[in-house]
Amino acid sequence: MSLASPTAIIDAASSLFARHGFARTSVQAVAEASGYSKAGLLHHYPTKKALYEAAIHECEAQIRAVHDRVAALPVGRDRDERTVELLVDLSLARPGLASLLLSTILPNGDEEAPELDLLADILFSGFGREGDSDSRRLRVTGALVTLGVLSLEARRCDRASQWRNEIIGTSIDALGQRQ
Repeated sequence: MSLASPTAIIDAASSLFARHGFARTSVQAVAEASGYSKAGLLHHYPTKKALYEAAIHECEAQIRAVHDRVAALPVGRDRDERTVELLVDLSLARPGLASLLLSTILPNGDEEAPELDLLADILFSGFGREGDSDSRRLRVTGALVTLGVLSLEARRCDRASQWRNEIIGTSIDALGQRQ
């Protein structure tokens, strides 16, 4: 069996941390999901905490990259649509990261996870409306959940490219902005 790339290791770890939380994710489970022995994985990431921090760091970097790409757009429909497009593409390309990001708005039971709160703040800021109404926050949350769940399902069904535009459209519909 060939060994996974560092990107695949982080994606596998992210998926497991999202599903089970930090406390209930074992290094052995990550090793198995990424095609490494436990000892081999610990060679790259000497502790579970180091692996978790790497996953959080990668999520933060990817979300900041999305934010940076939309920051110059004025707040409104065009920015929302571009943010959704970029997040769908990220979710389809990196399903483990999508799972971890989705866990920032759908808690997995970890009692103390301030780093997840930071990711959620960055994720929502891409839409540029931090102080908006409860209705707006609900719609953005709905769009994020929609794109996350549908992207994961598209990957599971091996339909990522076929479903991309429909996932984008459905997510934008959740924002209440379709013409």
